[in-house]
Parts: sequence; C-alpha cells; structure tokens
Amino acid sequence: MNASSVDMMDLLRGLWRRKWMILLITVLFASAAAFVVLRDKPTYTVEAQLLVDNLETPFSRAQPGEGTDSRPTFDDRDILSQVSVLNSRDLGDRVIKDLGLAGKGEFDPARNGIGKISQIMIDLGFKPDPRLKSLEERAYDRYNSQLNIYQIKESKVIVIKYSAFDPKVAADVANKLAETYVVSTREMQSEPTERARDWLAEQIEILQKKVVDSEAAAEEFRAQAGLLKGPQSTLGTQELSELNTQITLAEAARTEAQAKARAIREMLDSSGSVDVSSDVLNSPFIQRLREQQITLQRSIAELSVTYLPGHPKMVSVRNELANVDQQLRSEALKIVAGLEDQARTTATREATLRASLNAAKAKASTSNLDDVKLRALERDAAANRSLLESFLNRYADASTRQEVTAQPGFARIIQRAVPPTNPSYPLKGPTIILAMLAGLTLGIGLAFLAEVLRMAGGSRPMAPAEAREPTLAAPLVLPAPVEEAPVEMTPVARPPLHAVPPQMPNFGNAPPGNQAILSEIPETPDLGKASAHAHQPLHDPSGSYAIAAGRIVTWLNNIRQSLGVQKLAITAIGETGPDSATAAVALARIVATQGIGTLVIDADETRPSIHTICGIEAGKGLSDILLDEATIEAAVQRDTGSLAHILRAGTRAGELAEAASGPRFDTLIEAFAQIYPVIIIHCGGQSTSAPMLVRKCHAALLMAPGTRILDAARTIESWRQSGLRAVQFVRIGQPVRRAA
Repeated sequence: MNASSVDMMDLLRGLWRRKWMILLITVLFASAAAFVVLRDKPTYTVEAQLLVDNLETPFSRAQPGEGTDSRPTFDDRDILSQVSVLNSRDLGDRVIKDLGLAGKGEFDPARNGIGKISQIMIDLGFKPDPRLKSLEERAYDRYNSQLNIYQIKESKVIVIKYSAFDPKVAADVANKLAETYVVSTREMQSEPTERARDWLAEQIEILQKKVVDSEAAAEEFRAQAGLLKGPQSTLGTQELSELNTQITLAEAARTEAQAKARAIREMLDSSGSVDVSSDVLNSPFIQRLREQQITLQRSIAELSVTYLPGHPKMVSVRNELANVDQQLRSEALKIVAGLEDQARTTATREATLRASLNAAKAKASTSNLDDVKLRALERDAAANRSLLESFLNRYADASTRQEVTAQPGFARIIQRAVPPTNPSYPLKGPTIILAMLAGLTLGIGLAFLAEVLRMAGGSRPMAPAEAREPTLAAPLVLPAPVEEAPVEMTPVARPPLHAVPPQMPNFGNAPPGNQAILSEIPETPDLGKASAHAHQPLHDPSGSYAIAAGRIVTWLNNIRQSLGVQKLAITAIGETGPDSATAAVALARIVATQGIGTLVIDADETRPSIHTICGIEAGKGLSDILLDEATIEAAVQRDTGSLAHILRAGTRAGELAEAASGPRFDTLIEAFAQIYPVIIIHCGGQSTSAPMLVRKCHAALLMAPGTRILDAARTIESWRQSGLRAVQFVRIGQPVRRAA
C-alpha cells in the first residue's frame, strides 16, 4: 500500500479511536509536571547592573594639567574581561566572608546529610562528595552555581543575576558582589599608587643628598677660583663692565672740553668777541664785565650828542670801554685755559682707566677655564635640584591619592537588586500547560504513527459501503492569505460557485498556447468611473468589480506564499481608459484591508492617473526621486480610502523611461521592499518603459480586451521566457455575472 492510497478520513477516524491513549499520555505529562513544580522549592532571581566606564574627572585627578584622555576608554574586550573578574573566585570568597554565608542554609548542602540517591551517585563517581570539602568551598560551589553574569549587547552595562531560595539572600549576594567589585577597582588603582609612593620616598632621600653635595661642590670651587658673584654676575664681569663705562665717560668729557676750548679760541681770533659762547657767558665775572661794557657804550652814545670825539670826556669813556674789552678777552682766555687743563686731566684719567681695563681683561682671560668648570658644577646642581622638585611633586600627588576612597575607579552601580515577591522558578501554570501540550503532541504523534502503520499493513479491510461509495475529486482549496500584521480584516465577498468562469485560475505560469484567464473585469472608460470602481471593493464587496478584483487578490496571496512574490507589475494593451491604473488601486486597497503593508508606484510616463483615482493632489513623485529633486518622505502619500501608500509619477513623468533604466531605480525598489510586503508597480498601457519595468518585478498581470487576446498571449509568453515567477491575464470589458 503506497502513501497515495491512504484515506485521510479513515486516518482521522483511527485517531479518534485512540483518543483515550492520547488523553492518558496528556494526563501523565501534566501530572508529572505538577509533581515537579509542587515538589521543587521556589527559587527567587534578582538582578543588579553595573556601568563600566572611565569615571575619572578633572576634580579627582591629582595633577590638573593632565589631559582628559589620560585613561583609555573601554571596548567590548575590556567589558568581557571585567565579566571574568566578577566571576573570579577571589571576589566570590570576599562576598561569602562579608555576608557570613559559609555553613548557612542552602550554602551548605551537607548540613542535613546526604540522601540515598546522592550517596549512590557519589559512590558511582557521578558527583563529588561535599563532605570532603570545607564550609567555604561548599558555600562557594552553591554561590557559583546560582550566579549568572553577562554583558548587555552593544553597551558598557554588566548584569549580575543571582538565584536563591530566600529573596533577601539573593538580593544581598547580588548587591554585595557589585559593591565588592566597585571597591576592588578602586583598590586596583590604589596599589600601584602606594608602590609608586614608596619608591618616590626612597629616590627623594637619595636626591636630597645629591643636591646638597653638588651645590656645596659648586660653591667651594667658586671660592677657590675667586669667581665671586655680584648682584647680577661675577665680580670680574662687573668690574670689566664698570671700567668700560668709566672709560667711555672720560673720553666723552675730554672730547667735550677740547671742543669747547677750541671754539672759544676760534671766536677770539676771528672776531675778538665771545658774545655767542655759552661757556664764557655763563661766568659771573664775564656777566659783570658785560654789564659795564653795555653801560660805557650807552654813555658814549649820550656824550656824542653833546661833545666832539676829541673831547676829554669822550676820550675818557672810550679808554674805560677799551679796558673792559681787554678784561673780557683776558677772562675768556682763562676759561679756555681751564677747559684745556680739564681736557688734559680727563685724558690722563682715561689712560689710567684703559690700563686698568687691560689688566682686568688679562685677569678674566685666565679665569675662563675655571668659569667653564664652575658652570658644569652649577648645571649638575640645577639638574639634581629640578629632579628633586619633580619627585617631591609626584610624591605629594601620590600621597593625596593613597586612600582607596580617593581613587575614581572605573565602575559604578546603576541598579541595585531588590528582593522579589514572586519566584522565578517554578512557574506552575505555564509549566503544567506546556507539559500538557507536549503530552498531547506526543500522544497524537504516536497515534498517527500507529494508525499509518496499521493502514499500510492492511490490518483493516474496507467496508462494503465504503467500497461502493464513489470517490469525488477534492475541490481546490486555496490557503488563506498570510497576514503580516494583526489588523482587523475587511471581508472580500467570494463569488458563488456557479459564477466562476469556465477557466480555472492559473497560480503560476500556464503552458504556452493555452492561456487561462485569471479574471474578467469590467471596463473603466474614464477617471470618474475609475474612482467608483476603485472604491467598490471597500463599500460594495458584492459588486462585479469587487468580485473580479477579489479573484486577482486571491491569486496574488497564493503566489506570495508559494513563490515568494513581492513585486507585481500591472500593465495593459489595447485599453481605452485607465483600466490598469484602476485595477492597481483596487488590488492595493483589498490587500491593505488584510493588514498587509502595500505600496502602489505609478510608473506610467504617458498618462499618470493613480493619484487622481486615489483623490490625491498632483506633486512630487517617482520621477522627482530618481532625478534627485525630491525626498521619499515628500513623494510617498497615504491613500485617502485605505491604509495603502501611493507613490505618484511625479512632475517629470515624461522622463521616467530614462530615469528608471538606471541603477538608482533598482536601489529605490529594494529599499521599499524592506518596508512593504507588497509592491504594485503600474506600468501603464502606452509606456515605452513598461517591458523594462515588468522584468524588474517578480510577477506580472497583463490586462487586455477580448480583441487583443492573441497579442496578450505573445506578450505573456515573452515574459515567461524572461524568468518571471508568475504571469496572468485579465480580460477587460466582460462583466462578471451575479448569482441568481
């Protein structure tokens, strides 16, 4: 007996006969689950969370000048390393010791003795003997078995989960582990700081001796070499500078005195008067002689009015004036002699200073080598002093951060564990229900297997009534469309049995030359009728257009489930009105009512009309997106009559043929395919880009009047050869007959 001869009704009757076996297995599974959940002690699970990150701030940093990136950030490997630290034995022992868990309650499984089953397993070597371990080891084994630590994906958060029979103990263990870990991160920071502080203390003691020795050596050599320091430099350098300054001043004074004496002599030789010499006129005696000279000159002028030049009074006054002039000249010559004497004195001092300068230079040249040695000693002392100051600063920094509480650490608790009120295990209701379902499934499976084996072995002969009963061909039952979202569906009326046309729908590719008609749809002569036809599936499901569109949607849902069709192209040949555009809108509205996200793309470059049928204003659309003149958000609009979305042809629909041929169109459609389970592309009837657009889809729907059936057959055949998954034909102009 082969598989094709198995009668399904007989198989179902056989399963019904074994109902008590199925029920017994189900009850056994449910009873076992109930026994387990009622026997097991309830366990409570808590959760604490830690954030691992660089928590150091400029205020906690010892040296304010350090950059903000002095410590690196944590990556995923660092976080996983911290998870291993939390799972370490050291932290577990500290938690057990701090909470005093050793030898208490569930942390000491050997406290109430070893059961017989456990003893047998120990004797057979399947489990270790807990009595051979210390209290701390037994407590750690229990602690480690109930601990679960993991990192939240793509974050710096670590979750600590712990389960225990006592909810308070579970919360205490999780919180204590988190606190201990945070303290350990600070201790890890404090230990190297303490080691550095001790090392710095030793180095500072050594450097202090070096500084004292180097500075003492420099000063001792300075004293021996006679390189004593003045306020700003050594005494030799200051002496050279002062001698050079005094020579310059003496030379200037000599030159000035010689120039003044020479000028006075030249005036006396040329004019016999020194009226214009400031050095002569500044003398008090010269000033009194000048006053007498002016008085005598005034007297001569007054007497010349009364007396002749030979008059005794005139002669006497002129003699006095000549005597005064002689005294003026004599006094001027004395001033000249004084200036010349001053120049000679200054020259002598200048010569003395130059001799002293030359002696100082000779002495300085002999002390250069000593000066070089002195600078070397001073540099050594300065280097030791600078290093000592640096170590002292670092020692002070280390001292301020020696305490554990002063360390910033790199973890903080962001969620503490709270004792739960409900146990995490066992979940009595769900466990019993799942056990019942498992038992029911197993019982049905065993009964099915037993019945199939019985029927295959021919253990039950066919009854005479069954043999005489004619076998009817099973009617074609189409699977219900898959719903992508739990939305309330609007039922679409199915046609009566006698209203189905003689051709059966072809859900894939029909053989060439025998083209089946998927549906016969009423003609749409104009846009006014198009709007009424497109609304009919929503408001009048029993209408002729709604029935025809419902058959197409049934075909579409089947090829979506069986062939994975997502993109459907709709085009027409020989149409006189917007038949294909109306059909695209009607199909989209029916699919949208089934809770399936649907997008209608108007790619008709000659007469785009889908936006008019949907009651949407003209505007940016597909052509504008492809030409990079609009965004998807601005172009995609919501249908006024349903949940479907509409992508208009756009303001530059005439350029769609060229724009859609590039890779940008393919990228756009693939992006829409990530959002919408169903994409309907209306290619139009007269569009030159229709063949190219059809080949970019998974399936195609061709509409044509009855007079163009042969042309439609040739077009469909060419599409099939291009590799489309499904192709169907819809005849225009044949109204569907209603049921009587």
